[in-house]
Amino acid sequence: MESLKRKKVKNKKCSIIFLGVFLMILGITVLICNYYNNKNKDKMNDKQIESFFQLEEQEESLSTTNEVDEDKSVAQEEVNYIAILEIPKINLKRGLFEKTSPQNNVNKNIYILKETTLPDEQVNSHILLAGHSGNSYVSFFRNLKQLNMNDKIYFYYKNIKYLYEVSNIYEIEKTGTAIIRNTNTSDITLITCIGTTNRQVVYVATLINKINY
Repeated sequence: MESLKRKKVKNKKCSIIFLGVFLMILGITVLICNYYNNKNKDKMNDKQIESFFQLEEQEESLSTTNEVDEDKSVAQEEVNYIAILEIPKINLKRGLFEKTSPQNNVNKNIYILKETTLPDEQVNSHILLAGHSGNSYVSFFRNLKQLNMNDKIYFYYKNIKYLYEVSNIYEIEKTGTAIIRNTNTSDITLITCIGTTNRQVVYVATLINKINY
């Protein structure tokens, strides 16, 4: 009887050990899969950014030569980005989608808010972008906290590189409504949450120059 009890205890311990090992292997497998999945997403972003600039070069060439480029339609099918956001200080370079695109979603990419006016839409444009700041893959604004006054932000749009400089940093309540404080100059505003609080931090950068690329 005593031997049977010891055997049952031993079998229970073995089952627990096997379960623990299985869960550990499963967890490691999930982490590895997520790692390579995220790497593939990064590669796709880099490829689309490269295609974005190639297509813009083609369009610039077509506008000056008035020639029909058969490769243009193919390139357009591959590129969905309408603009590129680059912040050198935090090593961020991501493509942006049309406001009406299903991909223009904060849970998928950097989100262009509906209140945004792009540089070709009015004299003083106001670009409003939101992004997560957590630890997931889509937390593209996780390092915005490293930005300081006068840091540079670049926005590539329709063959023009817009150069912005951080001019204001402040916090607001998370209300779901964007606030444009300055309408006298063109600017770009980056918005992200502060941890699990009901507050957001806002980085406003003022346009200082623009160049053709």
